[in-house]
Amino acid sequence: MWGSLLRERALSAAIEYDHSAILGWFRDHSSFYSDRIGSRQVWEQVRPLEKSDVAEVPVSVDDSIREARTSGTSGFQVSIRNNLRERRFRRALLYRPQLFYDLPAEVHQVVFVDGNWCAEAGMAPKLFEYGGVRYRTWFAGVAADVGQIHSLLRSLRPQLIRGISSGIVRFIDQADDSLRNLGVRYLAPGGEFLQPEWRKTMHDAFGATVLDCYGSTESGAIAWQCPLCRRYHANVDEIVLEADADGLLVTPLFVSSQPLLRYRLGDIVSFDAGSADCEIRLPTITIQQARRDDWVIGHDGRRVSPLSFQFEQIPHLDAWRLHQNHDGSLCLYFESVHPDIVAKELGRQLADAVPNQPFEVHEGIWRLGRGGKFKRVSSDLT
Repeated sequence: MWGSLLRERALSAAIEYDHSAILGWFRDHSSFYSDRIGSRQVWEQVRPLEKSDVAEVPVSVDDSIREARTSGTSGFQVSIRNNLRERRFRRALLYRPQLFYDLPAEVHQVVFVDGNWCAEAGMAPKLFEYGGVRYRTWFAGVAADVGQIHSLLRSLRPQLIRGISSGIVRFIDQADDSLRNLGVRYLAPGGEFLQPEWRKTMHDAFGATVLDCYGSTESGAIAWQCPLCRRYHANVDEIVLEADADGLLVTPLFVSSQPLLRYRLGDIVSFDAGSADCEIRLPTITIQQARRDDWVIGHDGRRVSPLSFQFEQIPHLDAWRLHQNHDGSLCLYFESVHPDIVAKELGRQLADAVPNQPFEVHEGIWRLGRGGKFKRVSSDLT
């Protein structure tokens, strides 16, 4: 159902928002928003929601609600709650680009996700039918053994590879054999800003079309690179997007369990002046600056993905930031109400992730006086 609806909307003329009606809905949602909006009728006069405000947004009572935490690459980790219907719609929106791919009726896909576990070809795939296509999905952790990932790809010969950009690049960098004979048609990376050199690396390695996806944990899929015109179409029919000078503001219209009004993501984007010469009518954007972390260089020269560091799972840890100095040493900064306990566990996990690398652990993530956009993992060597 949603596949047909999202396809139809993508091919239709752009919608006009009824900002007054949207504000009325938020005002009726809770005292939090009625107090925040007050008597204002002008959309732009409503103060943007910052990351530190999200914890105050009331959450609906629903047994199907699940929580996800943002990665923190923007400098502040946020907990986001969605009910079952919202999670299913987020998935449909994520798969919207594939409605316009040249894919067979049954697709094998491998998705690169957080973690170090890798599926085996003989395992039962996760099944998902959407837009007349049946997707059979296997997962590979970005920190999984490269040989296991390569074996999975050789056995499955997937038409589609999706997932975390740096995890795909890590695999390519460490794979010994050619990947061009695996039959991959499309790579749809996401989760991080796709650097030009990463795009070239993926295309050269697989000989496949690389189509980026842009989104966030808070809002879901925001925009996607079109297979027809190669520009980034924005999902403005489902999310109100404002290209604010201080960072992108998003209002997901499909979320009611923990709604976000004019939420500041912080990425710098702009709407393209002219319409794309494309049958897809959604407006296009240019991503000028987005969330991105650096890779760390190990003592043996090995490149360590920023997604290898999963410290946010540590109890009582509120925030963390890792920096590599010019001499290769590491400094891990953190915030916690139980610093002694957390510091010990951080040191243990850091030593496991980057063996034989000198490091220090310090309380206070802003002790690192580094200009420019916040990075959760930064390195003077990369």
